[in-house]
Amino acid sequence: MVVLSACVGPAGPPGATGSAGYTGATGATGATGASGATGATGATGASGARGYSGNAGGTTVPSGYDDSGITGRVVAAIRDQPALNSSGIIVETLNGTVRLNGSVTSQADATKAIQVARSVGGVRAVESNMQIK
Repeated sequence: MVVLSACVGPAGPPGATGSAGYTGATGATGATGASGATGATGATGASGARGYSGNAGGTTVPSGYDDSGITGRVVAAIRDQPALNSSGIIVETLNGTVRLNGSVTSQADATKAIQVARSVGGVRAVESNMQIK
């Protein structure tokens, strides 16, 4: 069982664009002689990772559940709520079910965090374990 979690804190800078993948190595030159063999072609490099671009809202997850992606989108969506004090909220996702743990300052903040989490694409259910302090 793998549980992914993320803490919601102050907004950071937007994700940077991923670095370009490496280009494959050039094939070796064939041996010289009567007719040298052609060198092998180098493998194509992998694409660079992409930075997080934010939640488009209402997007669906094609098949299965991308728990780490859902966690990231829920954290970003909660953080994007200016009236919501979200610094004490911890987001965990398992098989599309989001658990909101930690503490908030009011019932209104807890209710808003639950509503925001439910609105994120790919979220199957939301469980709240938040404490009001």
